[in-house]
Amino acid sequence: METFVKDRKEIKGAESKSTTLRDEILCDRRLMNELHALNVGDEEIDSYLPLLITYLDQRAAEEDPNHELKAPYPGMTMKLIIDDSGKLSYLLGPDDETKRKEALENNYIFRDYPDPWADLSGKSVKGERYKKLRTALAKTFANTCVKPWVFVKGDSGSGKSYYLAAVLNGLAADGESVCFMNGAKRFDELKTLAIKNRKQFDAIMGQLETCGTMVIDDFGNEFKSEYIRDQILLPLLSERSRSGLRTYFTSQYNLDEIKQLYSIHRSYIEGARVSKLIEKNIDKVVTLEPGLETISQKRAK
Repeated sequence: METFVKDRKEIKGAESKSTTLRDEILCDRRLMNELHALNVGDEEIDSYLPLLITYLDQRAAEEDPNHELKAPYPGMTMKLIIDDSGKLSYLLGPDDETKRKEALENNYIFRDYPDPWADLSGKSVKGERYKKLRTALAKTFANTCVKPWVFVKGDSGSGKSYYLAAVLNGLAADGESVCFMNGAKRFDELKTLAIKNRKQFDAIMGQLETCGTMVIDDFGNEFKSEYIRDQILLPLLSERSRSGLRTYFTSQYNLDEIKQLYSIHRSYIEGARVSKLIEKNIDKVVTLEPGLETISQKRAK
């Protein structure tokens, strides 16, 4: 008799819990609209309770990362469907954040900036002092653009690289092939590769010459040699100029100084080719001064 009473209480408890879950679902107008759009009637809710509660937990965790419930399928998004047998089911796919990270991984040739900058977007970087740079970059996206390059001069800490990283992240997320390369690191690597593995060198140069948007960061601080200038830098810039591809430079030097830096062994003509090629493709040099935003960026790191 005692066992029977105990079983009855457990059954009532389970029924009460099911009723609560059912009421939660019925009160969720957004979910009910989804179900009705799939022709799932209210009378069918009980048979789909486990699936629908999992769906609600997944949705809550996706929309609020700080939600007390963890997503049943982390990094994924769940979509309700009617399967081939006519029953309610679901599809799993990567969520927006996972897609964004995959896009950064797949669409960057080089991504030579600090890891925390991967979370940047054009909308997240604000400030009046970026107005000149924002305007200059916007012109390079115009259908009538004839000067698709931007040369940004600024001292260390002026935020020039920070802002351009945010812009390239947005392009990569949209599926464009991009490159954010540190000149000091990559030009020397390419020189070594050209000597040791010409096939791989040609493949990488092909990618660099044709990617939609490129940033050459810290330009002018790379190791300079006639080989790097004549076999890597000038061919790269010449091809991108010929194709009219967006190319952005950040540098602490002005173009006259770039000319002098690349006039190796008094070869002024070849040094001038570098600066003239840049001048040909830009409206004017954009100078960025340090500001309060830069200070807050440093503190956030």
